[in-house]
Amino acid sequence: MRIILILLLIISYQVSSATSADSTRSIWKRIMPNSINMQFAGNIGMFSAGFNYISLNKRWEGNLSYGFVPAKYSDNGIHSTTVKARYIPLMKTYNPSTEVKWVNVGMWFNYAYGEKYFYKLPIYYDAGYYYFPTAANLGLTIGSEFRRGKWGMYYDFGTTDKRLINFVKSSSAIDFHEIWNISFGLSYYLK
Repeated sequence: MRIILILLLIISYQVSSATSADSTRSIWKRIMPNSINMQFAGNIGMFSAGFNYISLNKRWEGNLSYGFVPAKYSDNGIHSTTVKARYIPLMKTYNPSTEVKWVNVGMWFNYAYGEKYFYKLPIYYDAGYYYFPTAANLGLTIGSEFRRGKWGMYYDFGTTDKRLINFVKSSSAIDFHEIWNISFGLSYYLK
């Protein structure tokens, strides 16, 4: 909530300091996301949608997404918000309309909303009952993206902090392949 408030204050300051229609258009062009995306799976919701910002050197990306799992696949349905950062160390542009991000590595933070999820342990649980907050999740990903024109398709392999720690603590009970997930997504580039 604080981040949204700070962003709104910055935007309102820039808009109020604009002196012409051209500078207002320039401001909107700068704050407009580079792309929007839809994703299936990946521990941020069964379905998610969000927007991306890309750095000037095209090596860093930031994403804000809303995800959900329908009630058919969970007790009451799960809603979440995710902030994701990716670094692209290996990328090649083949022509003006075709680009492949061969390797991108990322990290994300996800917060799930609802009565079943908590950030601080509720008083009705004994201390140490849960050693993780159920509402907050960290994840690591590695993947690729193919872009042609304004459209991109991507995939990510990933895991979460909880899965890694549980695997390390009890690798005899959890197989290595069980800690991984895969996601698939579509991106539409706005600029």
